[in-house]
Parts: sequence; C-alpha cells; structure tokens
Amino acid sequence: MMRARESLTVTFADISRAHVGIRSGVVRTVCERSHFLSEQLGANIYLKPEFRQFTGSFKERGARNAILQLLRKHGESFKSKGGVISASAGNHALAMAYHGKELGVPVTVVMPTVAPLAKKFGARVIIEGAHIGESKEFAESLVENEGLVYVNGYDDPPIIAGAGTIGIEIIDDLPEVDAVVVPVGGAGLIAGISCAIKTLKPECKVYGVEPEFCASYCKALAAGKPVPTE
Repeated sequence: MMRARESLTVTFADISRAHVGIRSGVVRTVCERSHFLSEQLGANIYLKPEFRQFTGSFKERGARNAILQLLRKHGESFKSKGGVISASAGNHALAMAYHGKELGVPVTVVMPTVAPLAKKFGARVIIEGAHIGESKEFAESLVENEGLVYVNGYDDPPIIAGAGTIGIEIIDDLPEVDAVVVPVGGAGLIAGISCAIKTLKPECKVYGVEPEFCASYCKALAAGKPVPTE
C-alpha cells in the first residue's frame, strides 16, 4: 500500500505524539558540549550523539514511529497478515529491521548491489538495483503483490515526525540555543527538526548542510521540485 501525497502534512502535534510513543524503544540522547569545537569556533557548540542508538543512527526514531502507527491502524493482525517494506542503502534498513523485530512486524528491505547488507534482525533482505532508485522501484512492485506497506526513509509523515523528536529534545536540553545545524540528505530529518524547533522557539535558526558535490536539496529548491543529481 502506497500512501497518498496529500497526507504528507506533519504538525508539531504529530511530533509530540511520536515523542511519547517511541521513548520506551529508542535512546534519549543528551546534547553534549564539545570543548574542542567550542574553543575552535569561539562559541558554545553542542553535539547530539544519535550514533548511540542501537543501530547507530537517528533513523530508529522514524522507523519505530512508523511501525507503531501501522500497528495502531491495522491491529495485531498486521503482525501475521501484513508487513512493511522499504528501499534503503543502509541506516533506514537497519532501523526498520531492528524495530520490526522488536515490535513483531515482518520487514522486507530492498538494497542496491552497491550497498549489500547481511541479513539482520530476521528481516528479509533483497539485493536488487544498481542504485537506490532502482531498489525503490522494485520494492514498490512488491507492495500490491504481497500486501505490504511501503515506508519511505524520509518522505513519509511518521518518519518525519519521529525525526522531529530530536528537536524537542534539543530545546529540552538547551532552551537557550541560538542555532541548530542539521545534515541534509532526503530532508526528512531537517523537516521534522525544523517543525519542532520553530514551534518551541521560533527565533532559533535552523541551518541545513549537504555535500557540495551532491547538493540535491539546494537543486530541488532552485527548481521548485525534486531533481536528479549527478
């Protein structure tokens, strides 16, 4: 089952519900002051160590939230008659696999040949596609055939809401924060964090940073729509 594009609105209420829902299953990381960065930059620099999540990334927040929402919607039968599928080159796949196992939901992940992942946490791992775009196309072809629900790694409301819980924790730890710097890939992380930060402290600035040679978000903003990058 693919979700309608019209349902992509994410509010602070969604993030707040996610914050309550996932807190028993993810690590509540604490913002830590970096002495060396603070000294080098002449400012108080804090880091939020999301690598301390069990699978090593923030992706766990959205993955758990998405699976919990599907369980609430479909009930316990989803554990035996349903399941989720995602295309991922690594972190999202690990997060879905781990929390699927924790919550008793079958997980299938499709990965490109350039980023194979050994079978983890009982998930079904399919290596298909020369790149993530081809993996996603293959995953979507299995949705209707196998009665699965596709969970996008960044362009999905529960995923964005889960990521946004980081913003709540930042303000909780550092109510005096002036600016938050967020890495940008698919932009789900910065979407969620920005919503939370700007709701709780509108004057706080949020900066997105992406690789110079893969500036997909900047190009998308300039074009007014997602565009391919070389």
